[in-house]
Parts: sequence; C-alpha cells; structure tokens
Amino acid sequence: MIEYLITGPHTPHAQAFFNRPTAADRLTVPEFCLLECANVVWKQVRFNHMPYDDAAELLRLLRTLKLRRAPMKHLLNRAREIALNNTLSVYDSSYIALALHYGYPLISIDQPQMRAAAAEGSAWLPITQFSL
Repeated sequence: MIEYLITGPHTPHAQAFFNRPTAADRLTVPEFCLLECANVVWKQVRFNHMPYDDAAELLRLLRTLKLRRAPMKHLLNRAREIALNNTLSVYDSSYIALALHYGYPLISIDQPQMRAAAAEGSAWLPITQFSL
C-alpha cells in the first residue's frame, strides 16, 4: 500500500492494482495497516523532509481506499508461529496469517514475506504482476 502512496520502484504496479475495478472488493488488511502506513508517512516528514501538507494529503488518500480491516486478535497465535518458523516480524507474518485465514493470496513486494507465505502454504502474488 505504501508504494501506492509514496513513489517508489513499484508505484506503477501498485497503482495498477488499486485502480482495478475489483481491487477493493476483496482487499483485506490487518487492522493495524493504516497505522503502519501512517508511520511510514511520518518517517518521510521526520527524516526525509516531506512537506507537512503532502503528508496530510497522503493520509487523506489513505482514508479513501476501500479496505476491509480485519481484527487480528484471533490470528495472533498463527502470526507468531509464522514469524518464528520463518524468521519474520510478527507484523509481516500477520499479513500471511490473514491471507491463510481468508484464503486470499498475499500481494507483496517483500521477498522474505513472499518466501514465508509459500513455506506456510499461502498463495501469493508479487505486486509486479499488475501493470497499467
């Protein structure tokens, strides 16, 4: 999601994904995802001198994305297991636990996260699969 908000090497792919007519129909994220994205925007202001008004606009845009935010309390143990099995953070493992729970593919640019998803039996798609 952050590549959709902040220009990076995979921004065109993220834009293609989010601009698909059905992208929001099944896009489910952990409940903390918006906070995680807001923290990245904060880091841009704090450490990379992003103008405050630009940051405010990015957070406005983040709030407009049609996302289903899933509670994580019932997936905490699974996320912890995935993290320990794959030397991955619990944050990153939470996305895999969520994908497994709903039977959705994990969409990511993070190579260690995609390897862990495959090891745990989750379908995954690299964001680079999507193009304009």
